[in-house]
Amino acid sequence: MHLSTRNFRLTALAAFATTIVAVSAFAPAREAALSPRFNHVMLIVSNLDSSVSFYTAAFDLQVAQRITELKVTGANGTPTARAVKMALLKFPGQEFVLELAERPAPPSTGPAPYYQHLGVDVRDIAAAAERVRKAGGRDPSVIQTVSTSSGTVAKNMFFRGPSGELVELMQVVSGEF
Repeated sequence: MHLSTRNFRLTALAAFATTIVAVSAFAPAREAALSPRFNHVMLIVSNLDSSVSFYTAAFDLQVAQRITELKVTGANGTPTARAVKMALLKFPGQEFVLELAERPAPPSTGPAPYYQHLGVDVRDIAAAAERVRKAGGRDPSVIQTVSTSSGTVAKNMFFRGPSGELVELMQVVSGEF
């Protein structure tokens, strides 16, 4: 093998290795111990199938899993199985999960209604509101503009999903949320 060809290959290999090391330094650590991040929001719904139909139609969520049984193993090592009706939904390309669980309607006591909701970022709140209406969203509020003490300005509106759960659409106009 000619010396210049060998040097070129070694130089190319070294450049490739350097690039991989440099790029991997910016890659998120998948296995970092206790790296907190939001994982899911769980909503209790009265009819799982209608809620899955609604959220997939309104937001292009995809069903990642349907769960019909949970097995919980206690400290004594004995597993207990329980029948459930649950679905895990995700936006394409995202890891955050919307967990829906069918259960009887919760009691009417609890936190103020707007403190218990699912927030969804949108780019065009008017178009998103129309899509939600067509998908069966109930009791829509008017679109309003909200300004925070830290300078964020957003347009938002609330509506109810098929089981009465509260969902907020939010279009950030300026600042960060």
